[in-house]
Amino acid sequence: MRWIYLNGELVQEETATVSALDRGLLYGYGLFETMRSYGGRVFRLEEHYQRLCRGAERVGLEVPFSLADLVGAAKGVLQSNGLEDARVRLMLTAGAEGAAGGVILLAREVTEYPRQLYRRGMSALVTSMRRNETSFLSGVKSFNYLDNLLAREDARRQGADEAIILNTRGLVAEGSASNMFLVLDGRLVTPSLSSGCLAGITRQSVLELATAAGLEPVESEVEPSAFEDASEAFLTGSVMEVMPLTRLDDRPVGSGRPGPVTGRLQRLYQEMVLQETSAARTI
Repeated sequence: MRWIYLNGELVQEETATVSALDRGLLYGYGLFETMRSYGGRVFRLEEHYQRLCRGAERVGLEVPFSLADLVGAAKGVLQSNGLEDARVRLMLTAGAEGAAGGVILLAREVTEYPRQLYRRGMSALVTSMRRNETSFLSGVKSFNYLDNLLAREDARRQGADEAIILNTRGLVAEGSASNMFLVLDGRLVTPSLSSGCLAGITRQSVLELATAAGLEPVESEVEPSAFEDASEAFLTGSVMEVMPLTRLDDRPVGSGRPGPVTGRLQRLYQEMVLQETSAARTI
């Protein structure tokens, strides 16, 4: 039996329902956050909450819960499902016209990324779909995620693990479920937010780690041709963490194996997770 947090209550998954007139369902009018818990604590929950609030302000939604409410809801969902290391998803819907919106929080086992994938690295292809970096919703994690989903499914049908999305100017924006980093001439480079990518929580964590480690990360425009010059590349996301990217469009990136900068940031990220989630347990 699985439990879901729905509008302030823990309910059984089988009985959790939303209105057929909810504008989240009718028009994709809603926001979501995908998070990762470790030892029963959600990593950087406050940053996810703040990003949700920024998105809600952008699209005109009210966030009907505080950070403290969210902490309690996450704890309840994880404990009721007997989970500690989990994928946690928060959804905020617009609700039916004239009615209050909905809040849904659920947790699942982390199964998407087997350990061998981190050892060999992901493969990706550049999809024909484009990110509109000028859109009002650019950088907002809304329910309108079909482009990303279809891009990733297309990549998987062609035997790749991930899809790389370019913006309308033909510059690298992001992966379908990830942010992108490249190592170019010893510099760590990631597409700027103006390129149309999401301000990923893991992306920001890696930028902080890289700065502290003296890697001098750069946020800039990235041409697709940069992959040909990159000595290594990796992807980031709350669930995948730091994932090597070793092949693009069936050609190797760098040596075709996970590189030393990627490995270093993987270790630093794990240390950050351990430190921050362990500290949270003392609160």
